[in-house]
Amino acid sequence: MLVAAPQTVMCAVTSKIPVLPHMHIADPRQVPSGLFLYTLRPVRLAMLTDGATSDEQALAARHWTYSQDLLRDGTLIFAGRTMHRDPTTFAFAVVRAPSLADARILAEQDPAVAGGVFTAEIFPFQPMLMGAWPAEAATIPPAA
Repeated sequence: MLVAAPQTVMCAVTSKIPVLPHMHIADPRQVPSGLFLYTLRPVRLAMLTDGATSDEQALAARHWTYSQDLLRDGTLIFAGRTMHRDPTTFAFAVVRAPSLADARILAEQDPAVAGGVFTAEIFPFQPMLMGAWPAEAATIPPAA
């Protein structure tokens, strides 16, 4: 039995890199508008090392719901966190918003930011390279 090789196209920017179906390569000459990345850092690092207070736990639960609502609405594109439990740790979110000011409002309306559990810093963002979702990152199946 013959199996067809995956079709590839050449990258329009470099013309040297074959682009496989799972690859997304941005054209750096086309800067998108309306995409922003914000970082979240814990105000109290001991929340991660010694455990969260009941208030921090409640605000973190509201943060999780808020983030899922942004995802459901199509505002949140991608989010994640580092696994360090030291001062370098952070989480991030890539969001769609009409302006930097609107992205700042999204971050500031996060219950954990508004409640003082996290600080947020917002940046204009340009995605450049993306592959397929890693199989190691467990996902929850969509609702039926």
